[in-house]
Formats: sequence, structure tokens, C-alpha cells
Amino acid sequence: MDQCSFPGGEDEIYRHIVESAFDYAIFAMDLSGAVTTWNAGASKLFGYSAEEIIGQNSAIIFSFEDQLAGAALKEMRLALSTGRADDNRLHVKKDGSFFWASGLMMPLRNGAGKVYGLIKVVRDRTQSLQQDEALRASEERLQLILESAVDYAIFAFDQDGRIISWNTGASRIFGYEESEILGRDARILFLPDDREDGAPDREMMTALERGSAENERFHLRKDGSTFWGSGLTMPLRVDRKRAGFLKVLRDDTERHFAEEHQQVMVREMSHRVKNSLALVAAMLAMQARSAKEPEASRALRDAEARVGTIAQVHDQLWRQPHVETVDLSEFLSSLCQRLEQSSALHRVSIDADGCVVDADRAIQIALLVNELVTNAFKHAYPAVHGVVTVNARCAGDEIRLEIFDNGRGLPPDFSPGETNGRSLGMKIVRGLVQQLKAELRIENRQPGAGFVIRMPKDG
Repeated sequence: MDQCSFPGGEDEIYRHIVESAFDYAIFAMDLSGAVTTWNAGASKLFGYSAEEIIGQNSAIIFSFEDQLAGAALKEMRLALSTGRADDNRLHVKKDGSFFWASGLMMPLRNGAGKVYGLIKVVRDRTQSLQQDEALRASEERLQLILESAVDYAIFAFDQDGRIISWNTGASRIFGYEESEILGRDARILFLPDDREDGAPDREMMTALERGSAENERFHLRKDGSTFWGSGLTMPLRVDRKRAGFLKVLRDDTERHFAEEHQQVMVREMSHRVKNSLALVAAMLAMQARSAKEPEASRALRDAEARVGTIAQVHDQLWRQPHVETVDLSEFLSSLCQRLEQSSALHRVSIDADGCVVDADRAIQIALLVNELVTNAFKHAYPAVHGVVTVNARCAGDEIRLEIFDNGRGLPPDFSPGETNGRSLGMKIVRGLVQQLKAELRIENRQPGAGFVIRMPKDG
């Protein structure tokens, strides 16, 4: 191994090491405590030059309270009796300011092993102390927040599901005290069916994959009773490593049952509206059968079809999970099936994308399709078999609706731009187009006619 020679002897090397340690105060003192050596790091840290401090008692760097308590002497005695004395305390600089220091004092021995003095190494740990105090204060504030959040169950569990923390709110909501729940499997808070179905593990997996997992389900209390919990599960990481999960949960039983009751009431109301509309449609049909004038009979049957269409929307609303929205594909398919059944001569072809729209908008779209399809029945194929095609495409925020046939086409006197024409059906169509904030294009395709409506998905 190559060796490099140092200038001077061993004592010179040690002197260079001490003098180069600018971040450490390194100084020696005799057995009475008087300072005998003082390095550059000590001058930087305490503010005294070597000329100012050498010969003075080292107690000068201790606070007045520590001087009264004899801290410097106790430290020397401990170092002499045990071989070292650790020191963590406030020290005083030349200008009277304080700093937090971490130090070590050791005895100095000569070649014969006799103690002739002591050496002390000191480092400024003020910043570290401030960081520790800030962290401790932050942890205390967090603990205070967690303990004060009595309306929320906030608890953590490790990757195996074992509970490792439990706040006051969790005790209040679940009924378990911290001492009896720590270390237990968090799966005991789930209903048996959810445990068997793997719901807790899916929740943890979702939290890892997406950063959080929403939780809306019934949970189990210590006494066996259940409540509707609404919360969030998030992964816990320490030094970027997975350490478990944090769960925040609230008892939302009252809100849950209120929403369920509201949905039942809305469904019941929708069902009653549907039945009332069906009754109106039946009365119109009866009036149509008894009407003596063919024109009056046709008008009554048209009105019956329109009311029946609205009734069908309400029928679908109260049968589905969400009463506020309708799947346009399923709804139009059902509507076109009913329209086809109403005519012995005609067939309706439907091709619609899956698209969810609100119920009010669905009623308007249904009435629009109803008018255009029944108009095609009457005018495109007045006395022959024919097919009416309904296409609905949903792209982004827009719906494109197209109804066309291969029949007689538009009459010669038909004006696409007419807004006050004689046909009640077209007046209804234009009115619905306006309500839907849509654009209507009427095409004389020869054969047949086409109606293309472009509308925003949301009103």
C-alpha cells in the first residue's frame, strides 16, 4: 500500500486536525478548569479569541444558573471518574447570547497514564433542537386535533390490517377503547358479509393504486349494532416506504336513511304521476273512439300518444336505481318498441349509444322522437309498410339525433325554415328543439326525409 508522509511529527498532525475542525469547539483545560488550549472552531462558536479565553475558568461558557448549580465542576468530576461526560445544555457566548450545545468531556493522560487535564468537544445543536421542538410541537398539535375530532373516527392500521392508532372519535363511534382495539384486525369493523366478500382488502388495494379509497357502507360496532359509515382510506408512508393505512370515518346513518326515504318518496311520486298520465291517456283514447269527426279523432289519438310517452318516462324513472337520470339508449329502445307496437304497418329501427341524461331532458327528447316517428308513420307511409330509423350518437358533450325514413319524402309546399306552419306536429317539434337548445336540419332525401338534431348533452 502506498503511503504519504505528513509534514512534522505526530503532535503536529494532531494540532492540524484540531485547528481544521471549524464546526467544533475543541479546547483543553487543567484540573482546576482553566482553559489551556482553544481552537479556531471554539473562537467561531463562542466568540472569544484564544488570547481572551486562555487562562480563564471554563465555567465562563456556562449560564449563570448552571454556574450556581456547579454544573462545570460536576461535569469534570464525572469525566474523571467514568472516563467521559456527555453534555447537552445551553451555553453562553461572549456577547451574552445563548445557544444549545452538545458536548463531550474526556480526561487527558500523559505517557505514564497520569491525568493532567481534560479536553472538551462542543457542537452547536441549536438548529437541531429547534427542528426537534418544531416536530414535537407539530406532533402534539396533530395529536390534539385527532383527539378533538370526536365526530370522526381516525385510526391507522398496518399492511396486515392490525390497528396501530385509535382516536377519541373512533372510540365514540365504534365503542372500543384504545386499549382493547390496538393490535386487533381492522376487519372486525366490517360486516361479516363484507369481510367474506373481501371488501376490506379491496379498499386497501384501491387506496394503494389510486392514492385513496372512498368508503360508503354499513360498519359494525363493539355491541353488534350497525351504522352507515362514510369515509376515506389513504396509504401511510414513512420515508417513502409503505407503512400502512389511515382511515377517516364519520357516522352518516341519519343522512343515509334520510336520502333513502327521499328516494322512496320520489319514486312513489313518480309512480303516481305515471299512473295519472296513464289514466289521462286512457280517457283521451276513449274520447278518440267516440269522436264523430275523423280530424278530432286523430287529434285525440295524437294527444294520447304524447301523454303515453311522458308516462313511459316516469315508468322508467321509478324502476331504475337513480330517479334523476335516464340511460338514453335503453330509454329510446323501449320508446321505439312501444311506437312500433302501436302500428300494424310500420317498423322502427333503433341504434343508440349509451348516454346518461337528466330526467327532464329525457322527457323532451322522448316527445321529440315520438312526434317525428309518428309523423313518419302518417305522412311517409300513409297506407303501406315502412321502416323508420332512429339513430342517437353521443360524442363528448353533444348528442346527435337522427330520424329518417324511405317513404314519400317531404310535400312540395313544405318549407324547412317555416316556424308557424299549419302542422301541429311540426310546431311541437320546433318548440322542443328550442327548449333543448338544439339545432334542427330537415333533409328531403328522395326517397324519404331526414331530421337531424344536434343538442348539448346537458341543458
